[in-house]
Amino acid sequence: MVHVCIHTGPHDSSSSIIKNGELFHFIEERFSHLKHASTAMYAVNHIKEYCDEIESLSFSNLFFQHTDFGAYQAFLNEILKISSEKGLIHEDHHYLHAKTSYCHSGFDDAVVLVIDGAGSTYTFGKENLSVYQASGNNINPIYKSVIGNGELIDNAPDFVDKKTNIGAGFVYTAVTEWIGFGGLESGKTMGLSAYGKYDDTIGELISIEDCGTKSCNLRTDTFNNSSSYYTKIGNIGICGATLNKEYVPLDRLDERNKFNIAYRVQKDFEKYLIHTCKKVLDMSKSKNLILTGGCALNCVANYKLLKKLPNDVNLFVDPTCDDSSVSIGGAYHTHHQKNPNTSFKLKNLYKGRPLQYEYELLDGEDEYEATSKDITKIISKGNIVAIAQGRSEIGPRALGNRSILFDPRVKNGKDIVNRVKKREHFRPFAGTVLLEHARDWFDMDRLEESPFMTYAIDVLPEKRNIIPSIVHEDGTCRIQTVTREQNKHYYDLISEFYKETGVPILFNTSFNLAGDTMVDTIEDGLMTLRNSELEYMYLPDIDTLIRIPNKYYAPTTNS
Repeated sequence: MVHVCIHTGPHDSSSSIIKNGELFHFIEERFSHLKHASTAMYAVNHIKEYCDEIESLSFSNLFFQHTDFGAYQAFLNEILKISSEKGLIHEDHHYLHAKTSYCHSGFDDAVVLVIDGAGSTYTFGKENLSVYQASGNNINPIYKSVIGNGELIDNAPDFVDKKTNIGAGFVYTAVTEWIGFGGLESGKTMGLSAYGKYDDTIGELISIEDCGTKSCNLRTDTFNNSSSYYTKIGNIGICGATLNKEYVPLDRLDERNKFNIAYRVQKDFEKYLIHTCKKVLDMSKSKNLILTGGCALNCVANYKLLKKLPNDVNLFVDPTCDDSSVSIGGAYHTHHQKNPNTSFKLKNLYKGRPLQYEYELLDGEDEYEATSKDITKIISKGNIVAIAQGRSEIGPRALGNRSILFDPRVKNGKDIVNRVKKREHFRPFAGTVLLEHARDWFDMDRLEESPFMTYAIDVLPEKRNIIPSIVHEDGTCRIQTVTREQNKHYYDLISEFYKETGVPILFNTSFNLAGDTMVDTIEDGLMTLRNSELEYMYLPDIDTLIRIPNKYYAPTTNS
């Protein structure tokens, strides 16, 4: 029995399949190499690899009222010859986030907080924050904040807050564009914030109690031209935000201004998130809290939240909280209507396409038989090595199946890899640590493990000089803990590195170059090597190392 959901954007389109209780998830951008792709034709075309009949088909789009899904239905039925009934249309974007995360948490009950820039649009407004009470297979809204549509909000359901509210996610996105990044690049603002400091000329950007209410008198058509709106944020004031009490145009913002603005919005968001989660817990008797929606990608704030929550509260941050995952929630929803007892507790994120080992090398390109011990020697000499194996990771984090690996001891490693990946100089990198050694290197607080890179965790002060490549400016590192059961080849490689160096950690970043999407196939990997200074790609499933020689650098280590 096959259940399929297709999400068509406006960004991060995808398709999800539940077949015999197993999830297969395909993100459009991994096929098209267009970041945050809005159409889903490649992802839909790939469905034919898994079925010729769909028991239940459903669709999702933020603007479902104005979206015609007929072309996708026709493509499935007429071109791919996949039989299906007319597809259900999911109208509640935040519900799909909540459904996905609740299933992944494995909790029997929970209160679910969804925060993003904006979700579905209803007659009474566009949702930006929602709270759900979940128990068994029931997920019910108990609170919703919206960007309101005037008097229409008076006719909203009782759980909708009657005051209009721009929302923290929208503010963070606005600030991100204000300082020069794309609207979907809030992670850059988060990374940049570590270089800033408190500046008393920058007013509050996100307030605790009434985020956005000072701007709620703006006409709703203000939001139709988001770029114009974002660049004027300093002038109109969001939650009373000002910079030197007047609007500062983007071309007059110097680097220090940007650092301090990023710092302020990050600190305001952390304070807001902690305050909001405590209020959300008061709405429910459950001690299980789930955080999802695009704002849950803020791994710095997630860790600050973890440390502030009461000791009897269990926190689950869904690693599939970006919009590409809402198709997962749609597929779970229709599957559970007929199979209510199926568990989808998340054990790993390797739910994408499997790697196919069919490729041709060009003149001057070589391949060798290699073991994890061989790869350790290459990495410990200061070389970058990409790894590709098994099914690709879903979500935005690379977890050892499509990763670029490096020696975390290299003093200027961050600068080297940022240059090779063609990224901004300030952007930090993650680390993967053997679970049994995690507490020796990181302040894990109450965490037993962190397998999905959902937290930027404090590196223990005495360890920071040993692994400088992955310690960010604020002393944190976004970490992945790994066990042999979770990823055998990756675990064995890090174990060999530990034997060689005494460090049970590898520098880890996604296998891609700046501006491109994460590698999915062997050909993607070869193309990445051919267009960069990367030389090595390790294929542990077949004990093979591919080398494409390039001019390289001479790194320095602390060893």
